[in-house]
Amino acid sequence: MFGFRSMMMYGGGYGYDDFGVDRSSWSDKSDAALRRERRADGLFDAFLKECAELGSTDKSAFPVTKEVVGADCHLTSACYTSFRKRVMEKGCKVKRREATPAERSASGDTRRGKLYVISIVCPVHPTKAADAKAKAELAAAARKKKAAEAAQRKAEKEQKEREDRERMAKLQREKVREKYLSIVGEEKDELKHKQPSPDVKKSSTSTLDTFVNVNVTSEALLKHAQSVHDLSTIEISNSIREEERGLLTELRKKHAKEEDELRSKMMLKQSGLIDNANTKYDEIKAKIEKECNKKVVSPSDK
Repeated sequence: MFGFRSMMMYGGGYGYDDFGVDRSSWSDKSDAALRRERRADGLFDAFLKECAELGSTDKSAFPVTKEVVGADCHLTSACYTSFRKRVMEKGCKVKRREATPAERSASGDTRRGKLYVISIVCPVHPTKAADAKAKAELAAAARKKKAAEAAQRKAEKEQKEREDRERMAKLQREKVREKYLSIVGEEKDELKHKQPSPDVKKSSTSTLDTFVNVNVTSEALLKHAQSVHDLSTIEISNSIREEERGLLTELRKKHAKEEDELRSKMMLKQSGLIDNANTKYDEIKAKIEKECNKKVVSPSDK
C-alpha cells in the first residue's frame, strides 16, 4: 500500500524507523546481554550472602567493598542501569572502572568498546540495609527541608533589607524636600500646575521613623533643587507647545476662508495667463507656417 518513499517520510513515528521497520516490540537488551545481566545478579547475590555471614554485631566488618563483576561479564548501558538500580535497592553502592589491558586480555572479550570492572560496597550488614537506606532517605529529606528553610529565611531577610532601604530612601527624600521648602518656599504657580509626586504624598511610615536621625546634606539639597528645576523647565516647554498649538489652530480656522479665496484667485490668474500663452503660441506658429509657404516654389510653377 505504501511505497519506500512513504515509509521514509512517515516511518519515524509509531514505532517505525526511517526504513519502515516496526521496532515497537523490540527489546533494548539482546539475549546475550540478558544472560550477562543475570550472571551479574547472581554474583551480587553471592556477595550479599558473604556479607550476611559476617557478624551482624561486628560494626568493624563494614563497610565491605569487593570487585564483584569482572571484565568478562560486560553489561550494556541498559543492563548496567537495571543492575545498578537493583544494587541500590538492597542498600548497597555500585562503582565501576575501566578494565586494565591485562584484565581485558584475560576476559577473552574481543569487542572494541570499553570493558568495566564493577565494585559493590555493602555499608552495613544486609539485615540492616533496609533500615540504613530508610535512615539515609530521611536524612536526605531533612537536609533538603533544612536547605529550603534556609533559602526561605534568606529570601525573607533580603526582602526585609530591601524594604528597609526603600523606606529609608523615601524618608530621606521627604526630609530633603522639607528642608528645601523651608529654605526657598513653595511658589503659588507650582501649587496650581504641579501634581504631587509619589514621594510628596503623605506616607504611611511608622512612628519609629520619626526617631530616625536623617542627615540632610547640601549635596542632597542641590540635587533636589536641580530635579525641581528640570521638572519646571519641562513643564514650561510643554505648556508653551500646548499654547502654540491652540493659537495656530485658531489662526488656521480664522483664515481658512481667506486662504480658499486667495487660492481660487491665483488659480484663475494662472488659467488666464496660460490661455494667453497658448494664443500667442498659436499666432507664432501660424506666422512661421505662412513665412515658410512663401519661400517654397513647386516645379509646376516654373
